[in-house]
Amino acid sequence: MTPARLRALHAALPAPLRRLVPLRLEAWARARAAALRAGPATAAGLEDRLWGGFSRTALRDLEALTVAAPPVQASDAAWILSRWHAAHGDFEAALRWSVAMRELHPPAAADRRQFALEALYLSRLGRGAEARARIAAGLGGAAPDPSLSLLLAGSWRPAAGAPPGPGSDTETLGHINALFRRSGLQEITWRDRNNLLSLDNIQGVALGPQTGPGPRVTVILPVFNAEATLGTALRGLMDQTHGDLEILVVDDASTDATPDVAADLARQDPRIRLIRQPENRGGYAARNRALGEATGAFITVHDSDDWSHPEKIARQLRALLRSRAPSTFSAWVRTTPDLAFLGPARVYPDLMGFNDSSALFRRELFERFGGWDAARIGADKELIWRFEHLAGRPREAFRRRMVLKDCPLSFGRLIPSSLTRTGATHVLSIYHGLRREYREAAEFWQSGLEPRTIRREGFHETPPFFPAPPMLRPERGAGAPLDALFVGDFNFLGGTQKSALAMIGAARFAGLSAGLLQYRRYDQDVTRKLNPDVRRFARAQGVRIVAPGETLRAAHVIVTYPPVLAELMDRIPETGHDHLTVVVNQMAERDREGRDIAYDLSRVRSHLAEAFGSEGRWAPISGRVRAAMAADPRYPTPLPETWMPLIDTGVWCASAPHWRGAERRRPVLGRHGRDHPLKWPRDPATLRAAYCADRPCETQFLGGAHFARARLPRWPGNWRVHPFDGRDVRLFLAGLDIFLHYPDADYFEEFGRAPMEAMAVGVPVILPPEFEPTFGSAALYAPPEGVWPLVEALWADRAAWEARVAAGRAFVTENCAYGAFPGRLERRAMA
Repeated sequence: MTPARLRALHAALPAPLRRLVPLRLEAWARARAAALRAGPATAAGLEDRLWGGFSRTALRDLEALTVAAPPVQASDAAWILSRWHAAHGDFEAALRWSVAMRELHPPAAADRRQFALEALYLSRLGRGAEARARIAAGLGGAAPDPSLSLLLAGSWRPAAGAPPGPGSDTETLGHINALFRRSGLQEITWRDRNNLLSLDNIQGVALGPQTGPGPRVTVILPVFNAEATLGTALRGLMDQTHGDLEILVVDDASTDATPDVAADLARQDPRIRLIRQPENRGGYAARNRALGEATGAFITVHDSDDWSHPEKIARQLRALLRSRAPSTFSAWVRTTPDLAFLGPARVYPDLMGFNDSSALFRRELFERFGGWDAARIGADKELIWRFEHLAGRPREAFRRRMVLKDCPLSFGRLIPSSLTRTGATHVLSIYHGLRREYREAAEFWQSGLEPRTIRREGFHETPPFFPAPPMLRPERGAGAPLDALFVGDFNFLGGTQKSALAMIGAARFAGLSAGLLQYRRYDQDVTRKLNPDVRRFARAQGVRIVAPGETLRAAHVIVTYPPVLAELMDRIPETGHDHLTVVVNQMAERDREGRDIAYDLSRVRSHLAEAFGSEGRWAPISGRVRAAMAADPRYPTPLPETWMPLIDTGVWCASAPHWRGAERRRPVLGRHGRDHPLKWPRDPATLRAAYCADRPCETQFLGGAHFARARLPRWPGNWRVHPFDGRDVRLFLAGLDIFLHYPDADYFEEFGRAPMEAMAVGVPVILPPEFEPTFGSAALYAPPEGVWPLVEALWADRAAWEARVAAGRAFVTENCAYGAFPGRLERRAMA
């Protein structure tokens, strides 16, 4: 049954059924198949999408892989699913998928990835004895590695089903101390043998400083409402074997007894000093406050709820003094208060990880390159990256300076209320959300710093160093309300992206506040960073980049490209708004016959309602789109006003058009656009005729021509190709005498931004007749075989050429100038 017939049947259905079968199912099936074809339908590819903002769809596709894929792929999918459920606290589901991993592919039973995580899940479910048995079976008599030692230690905790008491505690200590012994470190024991072993009841067996006078190390410990854990952190520092310490406890306006705990311990140890902040500004502001009072030649920090091994500072300092390195680091492991070791948030069988907070810096780094950014989270990594970059080293060079890589020198406390485990700032938002946006913004800002200049003249910037989500700044909150939030895929190069950025530019030109949300697409690379040119544009225009997980207010939410809503993104910003507008610059099918599906309309409408509370009003970008929407009952009723794409006429129309008929023997024709099968006539003869093959002219293509080449047995001698963005578009167009634009006859082109840009620059445009409802008298129209006669006529008649230029520019000025946008928003508010 043809798509046209399906649409006819769909139209005949009663209104309540129009979004249901059969059309919806067929369209959905086609769209899903297309999405999976577009990206790697492998376990690894789906894992990126799972953590990268599309968990709902990726979970479904991974589960499908466990059924339909070959054994190794199916087993890998099960492993990914197990880790996802564990990261979200569902250890029953995690265990089921972990077992499925070895059942789907039996050799996986001996894979350390499998049996280590299965043991972890068993312990979390109170089945520690089974966890130990699974590790023993997996090892087959081999000695456990450091992570397995920690898993064995955790299997003896009461939460894993072990009886509370000295016996279980001794087993736990035995496994932990075996790890410390292998690294040549002193063992740990109970701080108070009358109480059960816990993170708050451990200490080194040899207490107090064991090194003579040495370089002073300042330890900065920011703290807020940590009366229950601060004692453990400070006692761990008081027990350090390196004795020349200055411990600066910076209380960030706590409302509990935290300052009293610090003051009591300061009376016991004069190395501790309490500094009080007048208002809560976050941990990094507290660190910067302490920097101004620090006297040490070396600087490190410590979290208020962690415990550090007595030799941590001594080991890191020794490595630093033996080299010219600027800093050293150590490993850590996350643990519950009763010492059940869990590993990273994105669960892996390797429990230990790189500890950003362990950084021990030479003091001069701060003096030369500044302190921490003004942020609530994430500024550790920014500082480390900045120090590396400004010192002229690769950004990740610091990772080579970790001491004792196979042994954790800190235990990080893991409780449900920990900042790094809950809410919008959860550590997993590094992959999708606030932390990711902060890191990308930091990387972009740092890329613009000039290391040689800063090393010569100094670093003079003050925090905050770059735009970041307001929730992450010391003031927190949602930030100032926006006049308009633009939602789209700004990495999708081409006319759609240009039109979206032009709308934002028009809003800013009118003095409206604007934000943009990068809505990554499931069928694209979700790990790709936001296009740096878009960040540069946003920075120059004062546009706020909104991150998933934010809460904000915007008068208008404008979806700039309907296909982005084909799949629902996780953590869509909670946006209070008055008006939601969908700019229809892409129909559900790219071709007239409905074979090439861009998105499932019913899913997009449903996702809009789920994300924003309604499906909004849909604005066609041309009369052609309006007519197609009106003829297809799947679309909502279009807005009365047509939202033609915009362009900055002050820039694009700035140069005077130049007729070169008296200068050139042959005219230069051209087109620009993405190289896509539907962007070229399918028939070779039509393609040659449309672009004047072997005529006395030169035809230039900007954007590549791979698909055109594939359709021709011989490439015409008068055709020249430039890659996409190989030349500045305005300069390319200004060098043309006539612009041609002939896509596949079956392609439904919603507007035609490329012809509009040519008109703005001042180049006559020749188009197929189907574009006349869009551009009217602004262009000339002809079938492919009629293009060359029009070219000859224009080239021979300067007055006619200039008349076409004037008509094109008049169209652009009247319909597409920035000044049109504020009125559209005003009329939209009244619609």
